[in-house]
Amino acid sequence: MMRIFTALIKKEFLIVFRDLHALLALFLLPSIFILIMSYALKDANNASNIKCVYYVDKDNSEDIVKNFEKAMDSLQNFSCQKTSDKHFKSDITLFIPSGFFESFQNNADNSLQARIDYIPILNNSAVQLFEALLKERIIMLFTAESKYTPIFVTNLQKPFIESYAASQKIPNSVEQSVPSWIVFAMFFVLIPFSTVFIVEKRQGTYRRLKSMGLNTFLFFAAKTFVYNIVNLFQGILLLLIGVYIVPILGLEGMHIGDILPLLAVLYALSFAAVGFALFIAVVCKTTAQAVITGGISNILLGAIGGIMVPKYIMPPLMQQISNISPMSWGFDAFIQLFLYGAQIDGIAQNLLFLLLFGAIMFIISLFIFTRSGDD
Repeated sequence: MMRIFTALIKKEFLIVFRDLHALLALFLLPSIFILIMSYALKDANNASNIKCVYYVDKDNSEDIVKNFEKAMDSLQNFSCQKTSDKHFKSDITLFIPSGFFESFQNNADNSLQARIDYIPILNNSAVQLFEALLKERIIMLFTAESKYTPIFVTNLQKPFIESYAASQKIPNSVEQSVPSWIVFAMFFVLIPFSTVFIVEKRQGTYRRLKSMGLNTFLFFAAKTFVYNIVNLFQGILLLLIGVYIVPILGLEGMHIGDILPLLAVLYALSFAAVGFALFIAVVCKTTAQAVITGGISNILLGAIGGIMVPKYIMPPLMQQISNISPMSWGFDAFIQLFLYGAQIDGIAQNLLFLLLFGAIMFIISLFIFTRSGDD
């Protein structure tokens, strides 16, 4: 049995290395994508016209409120708009509590604070600029009239603006691009995998092997083993590009922590990708069907799973929907490793989902193949 399995593995490796074009597509194209996308996204957080909404709760200082609204409309680099919905969110959301302006006129013990909420994708310099401009506008409102100055100066001794960001960490361009294209590239192994599988089936290779006593499970296992090896080398190569090549472009390189959790993610992701490739190869009758069906499926899984569009800029509903994509499970595991320094226990659920997905795809493919009479 072991001798047969070893011979099958040797056969698969010979087929893989015979198709140099497929190997170039698997290794070279994702490498180029990583370099291009990492550089293209490096200034993604440097917005020049940031959207801002502000809500002013009930306040009896009508003249001051009107002047404040005019001042907000004149802010440079910020597109400010008043809202009547206190729960509305934008890039920057400013909430002025009830009686805020009124308190500066008649209450020297003011404890009210305006609240600034901002999305984590904004860089700190943009938020600090907005806060500084906001303080400047409020100071100008009250110092313009001398009767308000004494009380307002007393209130300035206490902070009257507070800023909050979501606790979510945001990956930089390299941390977003490298894991994304590792995931996407691994799943695109289905193109060479399904092509070889269908050609072998059409040429009668499997039937000849079966006539020699080959077991279908062993045939599938050998194929998945070889392509898992190819995927692992591919993933390691792309990680090394993120660590050593990307900094040449002037970007921050990847920081790899413990090797064991990283290898666990690469293997689980590869197992899921090869299982999906096997499923596509079994259900499709021609190579053209496999390329089109597999390609479109991968693009959809990537779009849903936060590979093409970062999950942190998706609407909340879309972020929930993204969790159904196996690409999302792999990408999230990488993010947990690179941004939060997670260990195996911190990514155990992602690993379990990927391994289960790969195993289910393998079992379903085996069942379909044996029931279809192709074996």
